[in-house]
Amino acid sequence: MRRVRKLAAVALALTLAACGGSSENTAATAPTVTAGPTSALFEGKIDVGGSAFYSFTVMTTGDIDVMLASVTSTTSPGSESNVVLAIGVGQPAATDCTVTTSLLARAALQSPLVSNVTPGIYCVRVYDVGNLRSTVNFAIRIVHT
Repeated sequence: MRRVRKLAAVALALTLAACGGSSENTAATAPTVTAGPTSALFEGKIDVGGSAFYSFTVMTTGDIDVMLASVTSTTSPGSESNVVLAIGVGQPAATDCTVTTSLLARAALQSPLVSNVTPGIYCVRVYDVGNLRSTVNFAIRIVHT
């Protein structure tokens, strides 16, 4: 009889252990993905009277923020230049960028050029407006959704 009680106790313990768990719904759910802004750094050189452009794709309607992050001398690496360049946003056209919105800017840690756009392919163009006396390095930061 003792043996039967021990076996019954063990069987009861195993049954209770197998029945454990939560009464909550444990169905798997897909994680929520939130799209954030995309940032790109466009770097290059501009000769006197020259220009450069960078194309990118925008997936959702929103703003494009463009900042002339730095302008440095090519003859004295690391030397910041206070020269004014033009920056513009537009649509790529063969080997150039047809600018629809532009302004003059100095290197600064702010986005002076903001343009609202719909999904599509866009470009940023940086160019000399007659202020360069020698070739310069530049960096443009582009943030878009």
